[in-house]
Amino acid sequence: MNRTTLRMLCVAGFALAGAACSQGTQTNPVTEGGTASSGGAASNGGASSSNTGGSASSGGKTATNTGGATGGSVATGGTGDTGGTADTGGTADTGGAGDTGGSGDTGGANNAGGVTASGGVAKTGGVTSSGGAAKTGGVTSSGGGKTGGASATGGVTAAGGGKTGGASAAGGATGAGGGGASVSPADVVPDLMGFYWEGTCSGNIVTHGKNCPFAPVGSTSATCPSATTWDARGAIRDTTLNVKGTPGTQYTITFDVRGVAGTRCYTGGTPAVANMTPNANGPNNTWYVGGVQATNSIWNTYELHVTPAVPNEANVYFLNAFPLGTVWCEKEASYQIGYTASFKVLGGGTMKFTIHDSNCLAQQNCGPDDSASTTTCAAPRTVDLSGMTPAATFTQPPKNSVGGTTYYPQWLYFDVKSVTSP
Repeated sequence: MNRTTLRMLCVAGFALAGAACSQGTQTNPVTEGGTASSGGAASNGGASSSNTGGSASSGGKTATNTGGATGGSVATGGTGDTGGTADTGGTADTGGAGDTGGSGDTGGANNAGGVTASGGVAKTGGVTSSGGAAKTGGVTSSGGGKTGGASATGGVTAAGGGKTGGASAAGGATGAGGGGASVSPADVVPDLMGFYWEGTCSGNIVTHGKNCPFAPVGSTSATCPSATTWDARGAIRDTTLNVKGTPGTQYTITFDVRGVAGTRCYTGGTPAVANMTPNANGPNNTWYVGGVQATNSIWNTYELHVTPAVPNEANVYFLNAFPLGTVWCEKEASYQIGYTASFKVLGGGTMKFTIHDSNCLAQQNCGPDDSASTTTCAAPRTVDLSGMTPAATFTQPPKNSVGGTTYYPQWLYFDVKSVTSP
């Protein structure tokens, strides 16, 4: 049959077996398994854009209908020898422009599973894996939105076009709900992992009640330092931990903290739990964001100061806040602390942990008895630290010996749960 007759039959709507009508060159809609329907842009293992027998028969990468050279570039009976412009099988050996299976080894222009492996123009799950456009776990689509993300396993993942798990998947950098890329805590805040923060009883300050001496570090004086302003009065003990990571990069630190501390009033900030009802015999969430101490009282603070300041963040936090204006705010007792919280830092900065006691006398860990008339520290608390990482190695309740007297200090223990960056 000559080409003129063939065109007429095609125009009339007929397609004889083996005839190469225009349908063989028209791109088909995307269906599961490729960028075209069966035999389209990716027939089984192909990379063409036509119907059955289209631009790539099994393993090939040409564009013709059934009746073309097996995997070749021209239909049987074309302008060249049987099978196309070359020997049987098209422009090259059987299977296309190259070895069996296409222009390369079996499976296409590459080795098995190469340019035309099952599913498209890439390896298994390639250009046309289910609705997608990349390797397994790669730039695949499901319903038009990304599922799995923009790279292979461990890459940038997304669900419905938004991030799920952050900038990458397993083994990569992920964060919950698009919260950012996960970074190893050991690379950013190694000193906060298992940080034991103790309000150690020390010094020659004369004690009374259930207090313990809390003098400035290295002081041998029996007198507490005085000052005209509360901020400079008494004992101020700082412990500074370095932030590592990339200088200037913003990191969100999420941690668990447990321990025993005295109560304190703060104002001008935001409590983690509004209108909290303190638990006299269980853990309390005493995290407080921003603000300052409410009064120039004698009760000690537990403070965290972040330097340099992170834009749009409080950069000062308090860890032993009880509800302002209640009888719980400043009591002659210490309480169990236990909560999870987050704050932001900049790589290359510092985290300064401060305890400030203006009269150099700190509440001991003496249990729930808040009577001011009681002077015996009868029931020091112990706290369940199971699940904290790394596991605590100190003995509970912690003890300090000062001048032959045993005191039970306040303390907090930290477990870094995650570190993420934008």
